[in-house]
Amino acid sequence: MTDPATLEVHKALADDTRFRLYRYLGLSGRAVSVRELSRRLSLHPNTVRPHLRRLEEAGLVTREIRKGQAVGRPQTLFQAAEVVTGEGRDYRLLAEMLCGLLRDRRDLQRAATLAREWGQYLIARRGAKPGVRLPAGRNLALLQEAMAEAGFEPRFRRQGRKSVEVTLRACPFRDLADEHRELVCTLHRGLVEGMLGGLKPPLTLKEFKPLTERSICRLQATG
Repeated sequence: MTDPATLEVHKALADDTRFRLYRYLGLSGRAVSVRELSRRLSLHPNTVRPHLRRLEEAGLVTREIRKGQAVGRPQTLFQAAEVVTGEGRDYRLLAEMLCGLLRDRRDLQRAATLAREWGQYLIARRGAKPGVRLPAGRNLALLQEAMAEAGFEPRFRRQGRKSVEVTLRACPFRDLADEHRELVCTLHRGLVEGMLGGLKPPLTLKEFKPLTERSICRLQATG
């Protein structure tokens, strides 16, 4: 049976808003205020606070009270807590079996199409609605959240007003890359293209460099 602590973690993260808050805190790597969370995720502070309490109850978030130099109320900051649930599944054998089904060029094209559809889905479920243009900062925040959810650990660096360089410091398909390099990179590229195309307005993948270093991929996108 699943232990109660693990069950509480899963239940807390099952809510999309709480998942977004937890991912943002994790990617920030620092203590963050409610004001910053509400601004960056386009949420009202009164919406953010109860979700943070729920994450705190599940042991996913810690809080600290920081006194400022100016006179006034101390500031409450929140930070993601590293959680080890003890659960895990190894799907390597299943992945190897499925990779064996994709043999020729047509199979690779179908895999790329499927990956793009999944990339678009990961963006759409985070709030990118058809016909609604988002501010540039919010657009990139959606992209960062979707990439993080897929397991890529993204780092962004703006290059002027219309271009961004993204370093993906972890490849979720890395274990299969040695034996199925072409398929893995096809899926990776398709997933990224789908995410970029699902943004409002969309971005275009200008450059894609898979595994430039061990488990690190780099790409450049333009708008």
